[in-house]
Amino acid sequence: MAFGKGLPQRCSGKGATGLVLAVLLATLAGADAQPDPVYDLVIVHGRVMDPETNTDRVANVGIRGGKIVAISEQPLTGARTIDAGGLAVAPGFIDIHSHAQYAFGYDQQARDGVTTSLELEEGVYPVAPFYAVREGRTRINFGASVGVQSIRVKIKTGMNAEQGTDAPFSQWNRILPRKSEWAEQKLTADEAKRERAMFADGFAAGGLGLGLLYEYLPGAGRDEIFDLMREAGRLHAPVFVHARAGLRADTDSLLAPIQELVADAAASGAPVHICHIGSKGLGAVGPILEMIDGARSHGVDVTTEVYPYDAGSTAIGSALFNDGWQEHLGATYRNIEWPPTGERLTAETFAKYRKESPGTAVFEHVIPDASVTLAVAHPGVIIASDAIPYVDGKGHPRGSGTFARVLGVYVRQRHALSLMAALDKMTLLPARRLEGISPVMHHKGRVQVGADADLTLFDPATVLDQASYRDPTKPSRGIPYVIVGGVPVVDHGEIVKAAFPGKGIKSARS
Repeated sequence: MAFGKGLPQRCSGKGATGLVLAVLLATLAGADAQPDPVYDLVIVHGRVMDPETNTDRVANVGIRGGKIVAISEQPLTGARTIDAGGLAVAPGFIDIHSHAQYAFGYDQQARDGVTTSLELEEGVYPVAPFYAVREGRTRINFGASVGVQSIRVKIKTGMNAEQGTDAPFSQWNRILPRKSEWAEQKLTADEAKRERAMFADGFAAGGLGLGLLYEYLPGAGRDEIFDLMREAGRLHAPVFVHARAGLRADTDSLLAPIQELVADAAASGAPVHICHIGSKGLGAVGPILEMIDGARSHGVDVTTEVYPYDAGSTAIGSALFNDGWQEHLGATYRNIEWPPTGERLTAETFAKYRKESPGTAVFEHVIPDASVTLAVAHPGVIIASDAIPYVDGKGHPRGSGTFARVLGVYVRQRHALSLMAALDKMTLLPARRLEGISPVMHHKGRVQVGADADLTLFDPATVLDQASYRDPTKPSRGIPYVIVGGVPVVDHGEIVKAAFPGKGIKSARS
């Protein structure tokens, strides 16, 4: 028996016997030794669902270095194994419309299956501090557009909006009482030129396009907005818009603001995304979706989104509640709810709270349930939460339950759409909306070899939102594991306190 070139060719006596025994023992010991794990994390027995390829099969997933490197029906070995029997293994949910960009907000969204949370409607300015303060401190991925509102605040008041992770929106209690300066005044020609330059600078710093709260800026004329759209078109930057209000809550009036945005998109070349079509479309959601579909069929890059609730929410001191709001919303004071107490407002209490606490968000119970269902089920409509920060445990439940609600209520209970169609709206569609300016999004919204290991594991039979208007922070159920960059951030349904794998999502210009 030859054991190797380093051994003597001739052996005899006790020395030879001892050497043979030593080699045999070493060989046996080596046979018992465990090899190094091939993967950092293995998910076994899960129902792998990938909207892009329409894959829907039971398989094992191997993760290494934050990437999916294997999807196989063969056994896989890893440093840790998660048994996903009975669970769907889906791409992590991507929320392109969340104002809850702070620690508790991220955790609430993580427990709802979100792995990437983006502030694209309002945006921020300046951009760099928003990213800097979150690097290494955030559980899920994050990002923001360049915000016209914050640019106008800077131009008109000299103030910077806060970018911290622990005091969300507290600046609006300072800024809203001065809204006539930044929201309701028209910019001079020099100020408008500066506004466009600040947007371009913010985009170069990593901002994910332009965020435009049109309805909150009554001083912004159509010329100002179209010039911003043209600058966005020049930069190939998407524009995320809260459309201005219609004069009345009828179909004719509600179509006009959407027609304006479709026209701006067609004339400027800017990709345009219209936010929360349920609250902007009210009873005219059907005709609006037909308009958007028609524009897209003729090459206009316009998309929209919806949250699965029949009430909107915004600050009581905002321009949305300027004179005429009842006609715009088709509402009365009784449609407005004050979350701190749950009371429906009167003319007297509305005036009192608007003066004393302008930054507090109220609920507007004005969205027809049929419109919500239509938008949730309509092909091409993205699911997005419009999450807002919670104050003393009060706020809209959409920041805690949007994605589980779609899966539990609209897929399982109402059969409004299939499970794969719902996942498409939560993962692949939002990823594709940003791929043009942020190449990293090509690797998100998918369960494929080479994709980022951002995954949500949920039970299709039990997943459901539990947050309500009275108890808005109650976490969703049926989502036991959420993984960001290969790192579990929700484990057995609980937040992993020491895990901060979230990364900033930026434009390619940065």
